[in-house]
Amino acid sequence: MYDKIICAIGLGSRERAERLLRTSHALLSPGGELTVAHIIDRFPSGRESPDEWAVSVIRETEEKLGALCKHLGIAATIEVRPGTASKTLLTIAKEKKADLIVLATHNSDILDRIFGSTVEYVIRHAECSVLVERADMRHDNAAKKGKPQRA
Repeated sequence: MYDKIICAIGLGSRERAERLLRTSHALLSPGGELTVAHIIDRFPSGRESPDEWAVSVIRETEEKLGALCKHLGIAATIEVRPGTASKTLLTIAKEKKADLIVLATHNSDILDRIFGSTVEYVIRHAECSVLVERADMRHDNAAKKGKPQRA
């Protein structure tokens, strides 16, 4: 059991987000703190502070994650921040003094091969334990094609 968990929710499916939240909640000690983190890394650079559009995107994301947690009956703090996903996630973990980060992989693409993935960076640089949910290739590929799943 862990006292302070950061659950990183990316751009994947709602089902994946629910699995990550349930896993995080199951690993949380009674009275522990769960933080759900989402990093938005596509804001225009070179700005001192987020503009109205960026603030509305952050607010909308916070609301959606809060509603998902409420739907699942999971109490959590929501952290939505702009920045580089890997570094910002590690910053949140350090600020919260997390003892576990829960995140998911995705099917890698050419950018991951050139620059490395967020998960790879977090695993190498985290000061706490990291639990990685691997991408389910069958599920992800079928979802892209709109096909039903077999167990």
